[in-house]
Amino acid sequence: MNRMLLLSVLLLVPVKGARAQQVEQGGGLFQSHEVDQMKVNLAITKGVAYLKKNNASHMTMFKLHGEREGSRCELVLYTYVHGGVEEKDDDFQALFKNMMDRGLEATYCVALQAMILEEIERVKHQKRIAQCAQFLVDNQATTGSWSYGDPSIFVEEIDVPTAAPQRRDVASGTGPIKSREFDAGAAGVKTKPVVKNKVKVSKKRDGTNGDNSNTQYAALGLRACHDSGIVLEAKVVDLAMKWWRECQKDEKGAPEELIEGGVNGPEKSSKGGTVAQSLIKLLAVPNGWCYVDHKEHPAYGSMTVGAVGALAIYNYIGDNDGGKKRSWKKDKDIHEGLVWLAKNYSVTYNPGTHEHGGGVNGQKQYYYYLYGLERAGLLYGTEMLGSHKWYPEGAKVLIEAQKSDGSWDDALNTCFAILFLKRATKSLDVATHSVSGNR
Repeated sequence: MNRMLLLSVLLLVPVKGARAQQVEQGGGLFQSHEVDQMKVNLAITKGVAYLKKNNASHMTMFKLHGEREGSRCELVLYTYVHGGVEEKDDDFQALFKNMMDRGLEATYCVALQAMILEEIERVKHQKRIAQCAQFLVDNQATTGSWSYGDPSIFVEEIDVPTAAPQRRDVASGTGPIKSREFDAGAAGVKTKPVVKNKVKVSKKRDGTNGDNSNTQYAALGLRACHDSGIVLEAKVVDLAMKWWRECQKDEKGAPEELIEGGVNGPEKSSKGGTVAQSLIKLLAVPNGWCYVDHKEHPAYGSMTVGAVGALAIYNYIGDNDGGKKRSWKKDKDIHEGLVWLAKNYSVTYNPGTHEHGGGVNGQKQYYYYLYGLERAGLLYGTEMLGSHKWYPEGAKVLIEAQKSDGSWDDALNTCFAILFLKRATKSLDVATHSVSGNR
């Protein structure tokens, strides 16, 4: 592709008056006064209540649709983890048992399972997480993509030494603690246990050619595996990045401006009185992604947000595993994707022409897109797309769209909405802290 990426320009925008409450969240600087936190909390509580009321049906979806369509159990359970449902809760335990009793047979389910286990106890469940990693790498196609997936006999060969029990203590000290809790100053934030065992997983077979929906979720699962001490082969990471780069659209549009807010954090004057927020302008050609690697269809939102997040993850994994030195902040393909999202920005529809119907800028997979937007913003580490603040604007729309029964239309969309509102995705430089004080 012919790409243009000009030099970044640094701007300083002073904050007038008293310092606004600022929360370090997902690698960006989020100002909590920009949303009504009470309304956000209430919406999340109502949404979780709706999911719990229908808990039994989440497991029957798997039986009705099989492994390829039945990721609802895992998605709801992942939402429970971030929505404040305790592990001892009966509904939590029912879904957890259902998940653990089943085999590893589908990409969506396995990726979400790795994400769940990494959150709740990544040392205790390291063997199962390593098995998830084996399934995922064995289902990567020679193109670098993932399909719905098929069982791999090699997951049974995973052997992980038993680790000594580790206590999770309340983080302490005089310095600030990075937490993914939305509320500033949340008490009792606990750290995750340090992973001492490193488990190498080698690819044993190839999967079948896939799509950019399964492929973006595979990246999320592999990130959870990586944070759990699973060491992936460089060829898996490199091939995945190659897929994303080669199937990016080359729309040859004029360069557009992307504004990143708070990437470098707050700054104070030497006298300690002035607070400034660093804004960075990036100029790049707006190029996005669609569902598969073909030239016939233009880019659209839900695939572009997934691609941005996936590329950021693979830059992060490659760097941390001692591979090629990478920085997702300097990745031109990511920048082009972000500029595409800024140019086509929306929090009220899935921008672009969806590949499976729904017209232009329609509602098809709208909530799926919003959760991807949350991931793209927090994984890259920006609170802004162009001149838009994606979280406050998206949260306002979601609060207004919630149904009287607490749902956003159905269980899957309700999960996506809650995960957006909770800012559930941990940034790539915060891999050691738990989701909330009760973990």
